Amino acid sequence: MTGVARKEEINLLTRLDRIPVTRSTILIMALLALTWVIEAFDIGIVGQTVLVLKKLWNLTPGDVGLLGTSSTLGIVIGVYFAGRLIDKFGRKKVLVYGVAWFAFFTGIGALIPNLYWVVIMRFIAGLGEGAVFPIPYLLISEFVGARWRGTVVSWQNAILCAAYVLPSIVGAWALSQFPLDMAWRIPFIAGGLPILYVIVLALCLPESPRWLLQQGRIDEVRKLVNRLEDEAGLEHDENLINPGILRSLQNQQTEKKQVGGGASIFKQPYLSRSLVSWGLYTGSMICWYAMLVYAPTIFATRGFAMENAILFTGAMMVIGGIGEVAIGYLSDVYGRKPVYFIYSILAAVGMVMLAQFSSLAGLIIGGFIAAFFGFGTLPSAKIYIAEQYPTHLRGVGTGVGEAVARLLGGVLAAYYIPFILNAGGVKAVFWFVAAAFIVFVIPLMIWGQETARRSVEETGSTLSGEQIKAQFSIEDAKL
Repeated sequence: MTGVARKEEINLLTRLDRIPVTRSTILIMALLALTWVIEAFDIGIVGQTVLVLKKLWNLTPGDVGLLGTSSTLGIVIGVYFAGRLIDKFGRKKVLVYGVAWFAFFTGIGALIPNLYWVVIMRFIAGLGEGAVFPIPYLLISEFVGARWRGTVVSWQNAILCAAYVLPSIVGAWALSQFPLDMAWRIPFIAGGLPILYVIVLALCLPESPRWLLQQGRIDEVRKLVNRLEDEAGLEHDENLINPGILRSLQNQQTEKKQVGGGASIFKQPYLSRSLVSWGLYTGSMICWYAMLVYAPTIFATRGFAMENAILFTGAMMVIGGIGEVAIGYLSDVYGRKPVYFIYSILAAVGMVMLAQFSSLAGLIIGGFIAAFFGFGTLPSAKIYIAEQYPTHLRGVGTGVGEAVARLLGGVLAAYYIPFILNAGGVKAVFWFVAAAFIVFVIPLMIWGQETARRSVEETGSTLSGEQIKAQFSIEDAKL
């Protein structure tokens, strides 16, 4: 890249980072939010599927664990390999193909009443879900400026969290209207219908401007930035340069020559950043999957009717969505680290309340506290992963992070929860989740970097904050 082109790239990134939320940004958010709603429905059907088929087919704890983790195992594999595809072929293309994939295999999952057929279709659908999962918050991190990044991701994830009430509603309705042998199929059929939505995504969703710059497609980014600035009433300042972005990109160019591809995430300083951020997401995933997959069953053992157990789990998702909105604003204002720490402690308190209380009122209060703060950690954990890497590694870093967190929290932990439930009862499950929150937040407070109110070029750089803030002239930088 020539010096002139390099200067224009930095100028465009600087201008992009200062643009507030505009109508085009809202459209992008809406498209991505609806994508997550569709995916939430697809993943969320597992809770009532486990509940119904356990009774209908007399499933053993091993069968329940297999069914409960099948799609998650597919997600782990899909998201791991998708990270490389996302960086190579672009965010948009992988998103479109991923949605089409999981919608198709979810729909045909209802065809044959056989446990292993359902498990296999859930696994294959999970491959597409894994490809899609990191892309909405990755795209937001690359579209939205530093001042609003956490807030916007939190609103998006709140919609995702609240959307998990939809499979609960559909599942409860199906149970009230159909015999069990038909009721479990209805959510699968509904989950296949959104395959038509890929047409909307293909036509209306723009590609990430930061990925386009990596491909040398400056003209496309210039048009996009000009349009966003016009919507925001900002002038097209072609001399505007953020020194932090400049210094970070210079350093990244040197790194790319020294270290090849995705191997960089396993070398310092990215290795320690990865372990801290992946750990946070793992703790959130343990909570998420424990509640998503087994909460209906757990609450049914506490005396809830099947329909009420499903609806109460759905209500927890809505409460969690409110918690996610709050953490986004708070973390943008007060910082990622202190806010995440407070959320983790209070989430653990809520889980302990669920373990110790047996009254209906106690369960509801404990459930809402656990949901607000436990589910509420999800957007902050997600965006924190994306903030650790430069653009050329962001897909790989978030993909591997998703894979690790979902393998540990969504496959291994979720598989063994039925055995924990059998051995120690409901209390043991909630104590296990509470401990996970405490264990994984400690490394953040000791070794994690603060990323709030900084561009993703700066947070993804190997340079320290002090080095980035060092004063130097554009001429000395030899653009």
